[in-house]
Amino acid sequence: MIKSARLTLSFVLLLSSFIISAQDGYQVNFRIRGLSDTTCLIANYYGNGTYIRDTLQVDAAGRCIFKAGADLPKGIYILVINDKNYFDFIINNDKKFRIETDRAYPMEKMTILSSPENKLFYEYLRYNKQQFDLIQSLQNRLKSFQDLHDSSAAISARIKAITKAMIEYKLELVKKYPSSFLAFLINAMKEPDFKNDTTFSYQEYKMHFWDGTDFSDDRLLRTPVFYNKLKKYFDQVLIQQPDTIIQCIDSMIIKSKHNQEIFRYIIGFVIYHYESSEIMGFDKIFVDLVDKYYITGEVTWLNQTMLENIIKKANRLRPILIGHQSPNMIMQDTSNQLVSMANIRAKYLILLFWDPDCGHCEQEIPKLRELYNENKAQYGLELFAVCSDTSLTKWKNAIRKKNMNWINVNGPRTLTGDYHEQYDIISTPVIYILNERKEIIAKRLSAEQVLPFLENYTKIQNQK
Repeated sequence: MIKSARLTLSFVLLLSSFIISAQDGYQVNFRIRGLSDTTCLIANYYGNGTYIRDTLQVDAAGRCIFKAGADLPKGIYILVINDKNYFDFIINNDKKFRIETDRAYPMEKMTILSSPENKLFYEYLRYNKQQFDLIQSLQNRLKSFQDLHDSSAAISARIKAITKAMIEYKLELVKKYPSSFLAFLINAMKEPDFKNDTTFSYQEYKMHFWDGTDFSDDRLLRTPVFYNKLKKYFDQVLIQQPDTIIQCIDSMIIKSKHNQEIFRYIIGFVIYHYESSEIMGFDKIFVDLVDKYYITGEVTWLNQTMLENIIKKANRLRPILIGHQSPNMIMQDTSNQLVSMANIRAKYLILLFWDPDCGHCEQEIPKLRELYNENKAQYGLELFAVCSDTSLTKWKNAIRKKNMNWINVNGPRTLTGDYHEQYDIISTPVIYILNERKEIIAKRLSAEQVLPFLENYTKIQNQK
């Protein structure tokens, strides 16, 4: 009996816990006029994407219910009627509320009950839409009054006044409802305004760009705001120089460590952003990130294979970063003699990795040949062309056909290892430029980019 009583008591406690949990959870009742006997989707924003969270059954009267536990992450969610018909709503402090609207005009016909946060959110959306529509109308009128100075000035002044009123409206909302999700969202969107302040410097703009953004609050991730602001910061606000970007990444990651989800997101954003960057020299950022956060074990959420692949790529790139001494290659030339790249004397040495069957090489090599012939003397050029084909006959025929009058070597016939690994050659053609000390000063240029690079680089060196 005692054992049975304990089981009964445990069951009662478990049931009570479940009831409390259910009461603390979220319930959003929807009614969508014009919709019946179908399904809708619930999704949420995350970074630059949206992700489906639930499927709701819609009854004959257009009613459906979204239920979730108290652990549902807070942020902006979406009820999706179809690909072109959907609306946002906020999951934050209001746990149980009702949204009624019309299928054809969801935002315009929106009625919200028992959710002050969503009501405030939609008042803000409607106000913004009205003001943006008015500005668009005025801008269209401005185009027709371009030659009438007085009319143009009046319209421009009105647009400026509306814009100022919109800013003041947002500031007032933040002041009046500081703990609301809308205030949080407005603060996250905010950027320094220096248009009317001639003393406001770039450094101040950069320094204050993230003012109001709370990097410890992962609600940031479930909005359409954070990804776009991150991208703008790294692509447009920061000076596009690897060391500057690395310093700012480190500073941001320190701020994000108070929230593991934001820390994980920022690491993922920057590693992908700079691993896939086509800007020359930005692979230095990728390698730095791997060295600081992946090799050290701070990134714990990847499986072993993914982690090893990222580290392997960084290890392959590290020796061939801009400014590093280039790995030597000793390969066989067309006379069956070994040629050491390190022994070639040239002010600038161009490395060309190519293949006789490469269609892109067919386009690039004639341009490179013309550049080489016309500028060899002026810039002290030499060219070391590494062919990937194992057939000596095919290789030599291609050299004659293309009139490749420079140092030609066969990549597979080497004393210095696999050049694919040494120089990260996955496809052809690939062009590197070395200075007279055999340091890498440029890589992965097109043939048309080589001469402008040499002109600019030489000019900079002469100014030192």
